Amino acid sequence: MHSKFKEKVAVCYSCSGESYRESALKNLQDYYFDDENLHYFIITDDKSYFDGVQRKNLIVNELKDFYEEFPLVEKYEALIDAKDKSEYAKKFVETNYQYSFSLMRFHLLQAYRADIKNVCMMCTDTKIDFNIFNDTFFDIPNTIYNAVTEWDSNRSEHNMEIVYSRLQEAHNLTPTDTVRVLDAAGRFFVFDSLETNKKFFDVWNDVITYIFDNDHMIHFSGGYVHNDEYILAPIYNVFGLNHREVHCTSRMFNVNHGQLTERFWRLGGSNPGIMEHTDYEEFLKINNLTNG
Repeated sequence: MHSKFKEKVAVCYSCSGESYRESALKNLQDYYFDDENLHYFIITDDKSYFDGVQRKNLIVNELKDFYEEFPLVEKYEALIDAKDKSEYAKKFVETNYQYSFSLMRFHLLQAYRADIKNVCMMCTDTKIDFNIFNDTFFDIPNTIYNAVTEWDSNRSEHNMEIVYSRLQEAHNLTPTDTVRVLDAAGRFFVFDSLETNKKFFDVWNDVITYIFDNDHMIHFSGGYVHNDEYILAPIYNVFGLNHREVHCTSRMFNVNHGQLTERFWRLGGSNPGIMEHTDYEEFLKINNLTNG
């Protein structure tokens, strides 16, 4: 088969809980396609869910596959164990669970071990737009493309001084006082080498471990996740990642937030008229919705 692309690309999703797994599975089966240079990577809580997927170059890891090599991941970032989406929702709410967005860093490790330096990591409600994505995106190495939005922030804001200090003390890396912050719905890294990919992973992993070990993650917590935009912004900066275009200009990503199907128990006031319920069937019933 002749490849559509001139370089290998890792297309990566993290999915914990049945509703998120459903979205990732649907993407793999209904949207993506086989190409010798497209490699698909999943990190999940139940890899058996993806048994039988007919997609070339697919690697599925459970998060616990990384525990032996990175034992603190189990301590700080373990995933919820649940038999179905309703149990997952109930445990999520009752324990005030915070999903760690920075678990996506292990996609860099997956890609590195497969000799891939171009890494696209997305939320499960986001896809690459293959009408837009083409070989020109590889032309400028050490570049990052993102989805949705971006903004500038000073080191004194959003507790980024914690990250600055760790980068300086542990890695002798000093970000500029103002850094560009990128939304995390979709991120495509075009590293200049495999070694840069691995070094970026090592620094990101060290910073996350430091933040958890010193009880700083509370400063980066949102409504239901540990956010990583302000953790990553100084790291992007010290690696000189050349941010090229946002979603509104490159249109590389198709972002369609799937709150009703993926996180039905966390809608809050963002959807007027939609009532929350941790039992999925009851959620559908009280909102007069059909499954899917």
